[in-house]
Amino acid sequence: MTNPTPQVLAASSGPWAQVRTGTVASATAGSAVVVVGGTSFPASFISPYQPAAGDLVSVIRQDSSWQILGRIAGAGDNLVSNGSFEDSGVGTSPVGWILYDVSSSSTASVTDAVAVDGGQSALVTATTATVAQSLLYSQPIPVSTGDVMTIAAYAGASFGDNPPVAVDAALYALWFANSTDTYPTTAAADTLIATASDIAQAPPFTPLSGTATAPLDGWMRVALRSTVQDTTGVVWDFVTARRNEA
Repeated sequence: MTNPTPQVLAASSGPWAQVRTGTVASATAGSAVVVVGGTSFPASFISPYQPAAGDLVSVIRQDSSWQILGRIAGAGDNLVSNGSFEDSGVGTSPVGWILYDVSSSSTASVTDAVAVDGGQSALVTATTATVAQSLLYSQPIPVSTGDVMTIAAYAGASFGDNPPVAVDAALYALWFANSTDTYPTTAAADTLIATASDIAQAPPFTPLSGTATAPLDGWMRVALRSTVQDTTGVVWDFVTARRNEA
């Protein structure tokens, strides 16, 4: 009997395993939940690795079973305070976040209607019929010149009782000379990390992610830009920023 060669195996139809990159949403000693592209699912893991919430991991799927291969090297801890908006009461302003109106006016509050991580998220809503653009930005994170930060967030539209209109979302890094400075008192040009137009009603959520390189010794704040109108809104959740490790 002739053994099949690797070339023959490669040419055969599957089923083959699927590999994805995701973030651990929650974990216990015997189980873990991973979020990939706004979808969460349970996954097993290989000892001795013990998953922790916020870990960036590589996961593999065979049929319907997911397994965590391990934490991705170079992915540091999440530095965003209250990135999943769990530290605030429903209906209140997100603790540790500041809303800045770029044009027209908006409001930001915590909701438990839909979420990626945990049970809550932040809803930024227009308060006028005109197009409103705002930045909801985080507490300051210390950075040094040349630091490479990997930043991510999940966004979804909230149309309410209104007919669908254009709802856009974008992810920014803001740079400050001092930890007490607030927008627009920045020390360098804002860095656009990712943007999405005409996002869908949540769920599903649209993932936004990318990297930003610190242009100074100072402070970075992660900013969530919402462009909405007619009291529509953007739902934000699971905001992360990690300093890439050497």
